[in-house]
Amino acid sequence: MVPDVLRHCFQSQFMRVIGVVAFMLLAIPSADAVDALKTCSCLLKECRVELAKCIANPSCAANVACLQTCNNRPDETECQIKCGDLFENSVVDEFNECAVSRKKCVPRKNDVGEFPVPDPSTLVKRFNISDFSGKWFITSGLNPTFDTFDCQLHEFHTESNKLVGNLSWRIKTPDGGFFTRSAVQKFVQDGKQPGVLYNHDNDYLHYQDDWYILSSKIENKPDDYIFVYYKGRNDAWDGYGGAVVYTRSAVLPESIVPELENAAKKVGRDFKQFITTDNTCGPEPPLVERLEKKVEDGERTIIREVEELEGQVEKAGKSEMTLLKRLADGLKELKQDEENFFRGLSKEEMELLKELKMEASEVEKLFGKALPLRKLR
Repeated sequence: MVPDVLRHCFQSQFMRVIGVVAFMLLAIPSADAVDALKTCSCLLKECRVELAKCIANPSCAANVACLQTCNNRPDETECQIKCGDLFENSVVDEFNECAVSRKKCVPRKNDVGEFPVPDPSTLVKRFNISDFSGKWFITSGLNPTFDTFDCQLHEFHTESNKLVGNLSWRIKTPDGGFFTRSAVQKFVQDGKQPGVLYNHDNDYLHYQDDWYILSSKIENKPDDYIFVYYKGRNDAWDGYGGAVVYTRSAVLPESIVPELENAAKKVGRDFKQFITTDNTCGPEPPLVERLEKKVEDGERTIIREVEELEGQVEKAGKSEMTLLKRLADGLKELKQDEENFFRGLSKEEMELLKELKMEASEVEKLFGKALPLRKLR
């Protein structure tokens, strides 16, 4: 995922590179302004080549455009991750490796304790990793950002005392289609706690995932399952997590739900909050059918927005403040915020701002004023 701070830098840079900082300064809390300035300065100085490749690459540019739609949403982080799912490619990965891992331009998102490490007493006491061998479906997940993709078929085998998983899942596209992602992950079992598996020593963002097996039943029957809670960290984010239920069946067997509810309760989770996944794994609908559905969805959206607009107009008619006055007040407030912000900058921050504008000017000379994102709009 292209880091959030890159979105702030690009929002101005794509529209006008010389003003790369101005928009960002008004979009973030003033207390964090100097850090954001340093981040953008670092990107323009240390990751210049990777930045240039991203701007010139349609998928990377589209990723940034997608990230702009996430701004100030309640699910901003989840939205950003979905953008990364849709537009992930080698150019994005290369930029992230420079900005996040190698040059550390982007501050790491700290662990806020949403997914604490489970107490050992909540885990299974015995677990043979070879029992994980074969094909498993994820039929229920806790975190909608990571756990509830369609058609999650994972195939495991053991190799040199490691559990190796060939993972695949589907990403929905805005037009109603999908494409398939895949990854290979390797896990080592904890020597003292059989219910703990570690996936460490990864190159990309140095990510580490720790799996905690809360409950399992493996008897070579259709209702076999493995209930996994996980917590992870990488160079960009410390403390993400979730939980998934692996079953041999493509559909969650009702017979195991009471066991899952009890196991979830032990780690402070309500299994009723878990989301059932779709593992029908059917073919992609024809393009015409997908377009017709999008048109229907669009019509419903337009009708809803017109109704909302009519309601707003009716309310506006009862208000003494006209639209023009509100716009004027808004512009006045925006200008005042900008003046207050620049007035509050220290000498060091002003110098950094001037330096960053010079760097942005150089990038503008490199690309000119016709930047790729304009072609996408």
